[in-house]
Amino acid sequence: MNEKSERVHSHMFTLRVWVEDVGNGRFEYRGTLKHVLTGETHHFRGWPPLIRQLEDVFKLNQPRGKSQK
Repeated sequence: MNEKSERVHSHMFTLRVWVEDVGNGRFEYRGTLKHVLTGETHHFRGWPPLIRQLEDVFKLNQPRGKSQK
């Protein structure tokens, strides 16, 4: 397959992250992830939910027949 026949899928997001004091000397990362073109917004608390959301976006747009590395 040549380069011209392969489609490159990319996404543009804005990511806002802050540290929230949750009491008892504990802090938590929180934020919002917003897709620039669609406006779809996801809120997260901690890093794992952010990573899962990004993985979900790219799994949905993975070309058929391609395996993840």
